[in-house]
Amino acid sequence: MTQQEPLPIFDLSDIVGDFARSTAQERGAVFTRSEIVEFILDLSGYTTDQPLHEFGLLEPAFGNGDFLLPVADRLLNAYSHWCEKRVDMVKDLSGAIRAVELHHDSIQKVRVELLALLRAHGASEQDAHQLLAEWLIEGDFLLVELPWNFTHVVGNPPYVRHEHVPARLMSEYRARYSTIYDRADLYVPFFERCLSQLESGGTLGFICSDRWMKNKYGGPLRAMVAHHYHLTAYVDMVDTPAFHSEVVAYPAITTIKRESPGRSSPGVSVISSKPVSFSTAP
Repeated sequence: MTQQEPLPIFDLSDIVGDFARSTAQERGAVFTRSEIVEFILDLSGYTTDQPLHEFGLLEPAFGNGDFLLPVADRLLNAYSHWCEKRVDMVKDLSGAIRAVELHHDSIQKVRVELLALLRAHGASEQDAHQLLAEWLIEGDFLLVELPWNFTHVVGNPPYVRHEHVPARLMSEYRARYSTIYDRADLYVPFFERCLSQLESGGTLGFICSDRWMKNKYGGPLRAMVAHHYHLTAYVDMVDTPAFHSEVVAYPAITTIKRESPGRSSPGVSVISSKPVSFSTAP
């Protein structure tokens, strides 16, 4: 069966707009606890002992900023450490982050918080606004254009069943993403696009349902990972309070590197014991 040609984005603008105005539950927005975010950033190698201003990080659906705000804080702290002479903050940091979000009100809320964070780290108001204009992208992650590939991708892709996505929009996603198979949920094409956007050697760190590893609909995504990537860590988060709301979705943390698995590649790390704070958080 031949895939249909994707439509120009403007032909889908009304449908995407309606989806953007839906409730957080309808959009699959589930918010991640801070200790989980910090753990994923550490596991993905996005740490302040690295020159993070030389990296490029992508977050595909930043919601209320659960990942994006700690990412920006780590970036700015690392920048202060690695660059004593900060001549041009905009030039140095404009390519360090790209973050996409569909919901307009969430973007405005996070923009205010990021502006305050940048100002606290010494950015002028003009430079802070200029950086945010580069960092933040409003739109549907599965449809927007992205400027380049990235060293890191982190986040919590939306928990949306395929039947809850408008039919015309789902048809367009199927035309663009080969991993959408059978009754695949929306997080599957998020995986596909994010993995495709990784540079060679780059790392993805997601907290997400692990059903793609086990169910029929995950077959094409599993094949993609097996042929071109290396699953480096798996952390089972079932019965762990990882989110700010109850989620029955078999959550797990996975990190995946863009490198073909081979004899020289280390095996996957299955981490079964979580830090105590994971199990005792209120």
